[in-house]
Amino acid sequence: NVTPNFKPEKYVVSEPSFDIIGNKLADDDDSADKVEIQNLNGKTLKRGQKIYYQVWLDTRDFTAESNLQTVGITDNYEEDKLDINAADIKVYDGITGADVTDKFDIKVENGVLYGTSKASLTKAISATDATPVIDTTKFAFGRYYKFDIPTTVKADVPGGVDIENTAAQVVNYYNPTTKKVE
Repeated sequence: NVTPNFKPEKYVVSEPSFDIIGNKLADDDDSADKVEIQNLNGKTLKRGQKIYYQVWLDTRDFTAESNLQTVGITDNYEEDKLDINAADIKVYDGITGADVTDKFDIKVENGVLYGTSKASLTKAISATDATPVIDTTKFAFGRYYKFDIPTTVKADVPGGVDIENTAAQVVNYYNPTTKKVE
């Protein structure tokens, strides 16, 4: 059993819910045809400006046989420069565009945002093994889940500084052979 490959993405955009069921932002990485208006990565921001981090949780290659217990993202941002409120964060299904925020536990602590699939979306791995794994009838794989994270540049940020943000995808996989979580 091998954990499937995944490739999370992160973008800084100027509007909420930008292109939720499309790939304009991903295409922007590789093409000369830039999404200039919406994509703010590397641009100068102003104090008080509202921006949106869009973090993509990649489940495209996951299947029920992947034995995943949780999937989620972490987003480490500079809390001295940005305001983020967990209650304002939305998550969208990248295929249907549906708001699926209720499928995730979202919290912000010490400059890190955590978005993790809820435990209520799991089932026993088999009739003889109660180990919980994601129930794909409750949480579909084969798509990106797009976290739309509104943030505001704080009024007291010094001019000319970079604002760093690092996002990552976290997958907890149960290995039935070793009976361990990886």
